[in-house]
Amino acid sequence: MIDYTKTLKIIKDGLLDSDTTWKSYLAENKSWKETFIELTAPMIIVSVILSAILTWVFSGFSMFGSQGGVGFTLMRLIAAVVGIFIASFIFSYLAGYFKGKNDFNRGFAALSLAAIPAYIGTVFSGLPFIGWLISLGLGILSLIFLYKILPSYLGVPEEKRVVHFIASLIASFVVIFIINMILGMGAYQSGAMKGMSQTNSTSVSSGLFGGMERQANMVENAQNDKFSPPSDGKVTDNQIATLILNLKKTADYRKSQENKLKDLDDQMKDKKGFSFSDIGKLTSGLNSVMSTANAEMEVIKSGGGNWAEHQWVKDQLRIANIQKDINDGVKHNYALYLKYADQLGGL
Repeated sequence: MIDYTKTLKIIKDGLLDSDTTWKSYLAENKSWKETFIELTAPMIIVSVILSAILTWVFSGFSMFGSQGGVGFTLMRLIAAVVGIFIASFIFSYLAGYFKGKNDFNRGFAALSLAAIPAYIGTVFSGLPFIGWLISLGLGILSLIFLYKILPSYLGVPEEKRVVHFIASLIASFVVIFIINMILGMGAYQSGAMKGMSQTNSTSVSSGLFGGMERQANMVENAQNDKFSPPSDGKVTDNQIATLILNLKKTADYRKSQENKLKDLDDQMKDKKGFSFSDIGKLTSGLNSVMSTANAEMEVIKSGGGNWAEHQWVKDQLRIANIQKDINDGVKHNYALYLKYADQLGGL
């Protein structure tokens, strides 16, 4: 039988005395099923239902339609459950990749404990005018809690802590967004993710989602580029000169973004505490990771280049390096490749 008195105590202490609560809960070494039944499910159900009731009471929506409706509430419940399971898997899996522990039981417990403020914020989101602000603030607090709890639960080394946190957040946002779109639940996210995305009037929200939107627009624009290659398949000296210049710019840009992440990592591991202002730094780090991943495309598109032509030139040189002399075009390209090999690097 579930002791909901204990559930309330974990929630209260998890908010007011978080460090002690995290240590004692970790010592109990619970399975994800126990955590879900004892803590996660009650928080999700109560927070979403209370939010729906407040929305209904203060906004005048019908209980059977719109944002206070039963259908909307059920979808929010499903989205919340799906979201925390996906995020727990991603954070746990990537912890193993970053030299920590790939332990779903601990990852699920960490996400659930850290999400306590966000679920409380979900309740207040049903209030008019100020509800979104309270929800946002508590959602950010959950991110702070998550950053603090992960090292002890998943054992990620200090030097990998920031990168693991940022990479896991990005992956969680993207995967949850895609799955919710597929399932038709895009409008029903709750908890920390809703708190972060609920308004465009904050620097955290606009910084994170603005960066994601910019990257998405850039990728879409690049994929729409068209290029008609010459019939003989020969690369020109000018195309190689442009390629070499862009590869150098890409290497320099990646290096600058990696230095930013290293500086952020040094700042975070030397801190004794964690403040709301650090969320802005982590948001900047998120954008740096995205920029690093798409550095080559960003260099091409920001310079007004054609991504399709850029890719074609690289492909022809790779083919030439492998095949060398199968036709005149490849022979020509291989001669150019040898001429500029030192500058092309590994291509």
